[in-house]
Amino acid sequence: VAIIATGDEVVAPGQPLSEGQLYASNMTTLAGWCRRYGLKTHLQVVRDDADEIFEALKRFNTTADAIVTSGGAWTGDRDLVAAILDRLGWRQIFHRIRIGPGKAVGFGLLHAKPVFILPGGPPSNLMGFLQIALPGLLKLAGYRHTGLPTVQVTSDRDLTGRHADWTQFLYGTIEMRSPMPVFHLLRSRSRLQSMAEAQAVVAIPEGKTILPAGSVIAAQLLE
Repeated sequence: VAIIATGDEVVAPGQPLSEGQLYASNMTTLAGWCRRYGLKTHLQVVRDDADEIFEALKRFNTTADAIVTSGGAWTGDRDLVAAILDRLGWRQIFHRIRIGPGKAVGFGLLHAKPVFILPGGPPSNLMGFLQIALPGLLKLAGYRHTGLPTVQVTSDRDLTGRHADWTQFLYGTIEMRSPMPVFHLLRSRSRLQSMAEAQAVVAIPEGKTILPAGSVIAAQLLE
């Protein structure tokens, strides 16, 4: 799996940081998830430069079995990935879906090879990977069960979503109780902290904005 991190401000881990720069934490996180399932990775950081992104995609399309891009997936001036894939002649299957976080995720085929494009914000990046890219990669790798393992839990409080027109994913922890494990929503000051502490993910399905306390729901296990 080739993982391409885009952004003028993004620096590969181990390199010195200048003012206004940050490490490619998304790329490192996604590579860790791939290694967890035995998938080999090729990693590259590229600037928000159309020619550099074009060359990276073209090269990895011949050397990798699948490509995952991180960043540049939305509609801003520096969100170049989808347009460059159009230039390369990919067949877009979808781009932007009704999940939150992760709405900017996309998928298509570039000369018969799968390409997953992910947004750059860490919560959206990870959730798009876990819900869309990882199951696809595991299917390609021959896994019979391609989603995260799940367990039935009950919520200790009302779980609320922002909108009814998309599926909202929430991070939390699991407390083992009898007769059923309990899901505790993480409400950290930082969404990054919630990601780091999370043991599981639950979904408020499209069409709903609340799951009442005591609801029995499926939790995807991260550990």
